Amino acid sequence: MMRAMVCLDCGSTRKDTTSMMFEIQTGKSDAGSCAAVCKENRGPILALSFLTFVAVTKTILTKLVFMHVHMPVAFSVLSCVATILCLLPIFAVKPALFQPLRRHMIRPMVGVCLAIAIDLGCTNVAISELSVALQQCIKATSPAATVLLESLFLGRMQHPAIYAAVGLICIGPVLAQMGSSSFDGEPFGIAMMVAAVLAGAFKYVYAGALIREYRNELGTLAFTLMLTPWAILNGEAKALLFGTATSLKDWALLWFTAAYGGVRIYSQFFLLSQTSATTLSMSNLTIQAATIMLGIAVFHTVVTPYLLAGVAVTIVASALYTYLKVTDALKSTPGL
Repeated sequence: MMRAMVCLDCGSTRKDTTSMMFEIQTGKSDAGSCAAVCKENRGPILALSFLTFVAVTKTILTKLVFMHVHMPVAFSVLSCVATILCLLPIFAVKPALFQPLRRHMIRPMVGVCLAIAIDLGCTNVAISELSVALQQCIKATSPAATVLLESLFLGRMQHPAIYAAVGLICIGPVLAQMGSSSFDGEPFGIAMMVAAVLAGAFKYVYAGALIREYRNELGTLAFTLMLTPWAILNGEAKALLFGTATSLKDWALLWFTAAYGGVRIYSQFFLLSQTSATTLSMSNLTIQAATIMLGIAVFHTVVTPYLLAGVAVTIVASALYTYLKVTDALKSTPGL
C-alpha cells in the first residue's frame, strides 16, 4: 500500500515506493531525510536572498542619495571612509589582518587600485546621471569588456558563441538609450558608465592574479582614498563638508548608504561561503532584473518599447552568457 511521506521540515508530501520499502524493512521513516536536505539547502537560499536584497537596495539607496545630495565622487570617498571605520573594530580584535603595503607591491598595485577607484567613482556619477534601468543595462556589458581585454592583452581566445553572446549584450544598452528621455540618458552619464565598465574589466582581469600573489601581505586599507583628489578638484569635497544645503538628515542618509556598501561586500562573501562562484555569477542575473524593475517603479522611469526591448535583450543575453560560461555546453561541442 502506497502512503504519502510528509517532510518534517518543509511539510511537503510525496509518494515513493523505495521510501516505503525502506520504512517497512527498517521501521524508520524516510521523512527525516527530506528534512535534512531542506536544512542543507536553507543556508544557500538565505545567502542568495540576502545578497539580492542588499545589492538591489544599495543601488536604489545610492540613487536616492544623489537626488538629495548630488556629489557622487565625494560620496565615493565617503564610502571608503565608512568602510574603513567599520573595519577598525575587526582590526582591533585581529590586528594581524591589517598589513601595510610593501615597497615591491606598490608598482603592480597602483594600476589595479586606480582602476578600482575609477570604477567606483564613475559608477556613482553614472547612477546620479542615468535612470537605473539604463545604468544597469550598460553595467551588464562588463563581460564584453572583460572578454575583449583577455583576448587582446592576455591572448585568451574564447569560443565564437561567447563573442556572439557578449555582442548581443551590447545591443541591450543601445536599445535602452534609444528608449530613454534626455534626462534619463545624459551622454556624460553614459560616458562615465562606459569608463566604469572598462575600468572594472581591467580590475577583474589583473586584480585576481595580484591578490593571489600578495594575499598574505596585502594591505586592506591601501589606496582606498585615491578618489580624494578628484573630489577636491571638482569642488564636491568642499561642498559636502561646508555646504549649508547638507542637512542632518542628508548626512545620516549619506553615512548609512556609504556603510551599506560594506554590507554588500560581506553578502557576496557569505554567498561564496555557502555555495560557489558559479552561483554568485548566476545571482547577478536576479540582481540585475530586480534592480531594473524596482528602479523603474521607485523613480517613475518612463517606460517605452525601446527601453523594454533593451532591458529584455540585456537580461536574455546575460543569461545566455552565464549559461555558456558555467556549463559544459561548449566543451561538449564536437571538434572544439
